[in-house]
Amino acid sequence: MEDPPTTIPLEHWIYGASHEKGYGTKAESHGLNGPLYTRYLEGRFTPVRVEKTANGGTVIDARMIHPAPANDEVLLSILGRGVADEYNRPTIANHTVVIPGSALRSGVVTLFDVDAAVLEYDRRTPKASGRIDPIVVKTRPPDHPREVAGVGLRRLITRAAVDTLVSRFLTDQQGRTLVLCRNSTNQYRNELLYRLVELLQAGGEIPLFPAISDAPTLSAMNHFRLAISSRGVRADGSWTLLDASIDQPALPPVRGKNPVYGRIAEAFAAT
Repeated sequence: MEDPPTTIPLEHWIYGASHEKGYGTKAESHGLNGPLYTRYLEGRFTPVRVEKTANGGTVIDARMIHPAPANDEVLLSILGRGVADEYNRPTIANHTVVIPGSALRSGVVTLFDVDAAVLEYDRRTPKASGRIDPIVVKTRPPDHPREVAGVGLRRLITRAAVDTLVSRFLTDQQGRTLVLCRNSTNQYRNELLYRLVELLQAGGEIPLFPAISDAPTLSAMNHFRLAISSRGVRADGSWTLLDASIDQPALPPVRGKNPVYGRIAEAFAAT
């Protein structure tokens, strides 16, 4: 019997600004079918705010997650600062990876594993362009003990807030929620996004949805169902504001969904 592979290659592309050309795809891996995936990010490749001053003082470090259901895949976008344009204005870069949904569900790789591989790739090849190789991510052995889904959430958000968020998603398939984490760091919100997605996807009751770990621009706001922000955001009436620090659930648990709330309890009990 053959040993399982120890790595998995992931197709990816880099979107950003080029001198005299503006924003567009700067690099993509050999096997990527670009049009198949870019349609999911149309109008929100760079949906976070960037200072229009030359000093570029705003920190850009956010994550986006989009389902790509045609092939049971997940798009993970890592947003950071790009190179300054020809007028020395700050820009945003988007590095998106295509992850097989089965690999995430089985625990072969995690969002954290892919995130680390992308950051390492960017560190090694900061000027990647044209046709590039896939990103290679180390896989976890089948007998590797899996972490409890959502472990670590209790450092980032209250259980009451997670209970409320889950109840909202279970009762409103189109609902949009802004989780407010006052005075939080980018790293804090990125981790919270990953932990929440891990937990919400664990049982399959809540389909994957577009989410972002920063406040989107107003034009991109309604492309997402979950946004995590350190400040209030202008939005229409379809959005609900959820404070990450509340001490009592704002919604009652949904009847017949005890396993979902049981996984939340398990995540908050895990060390």
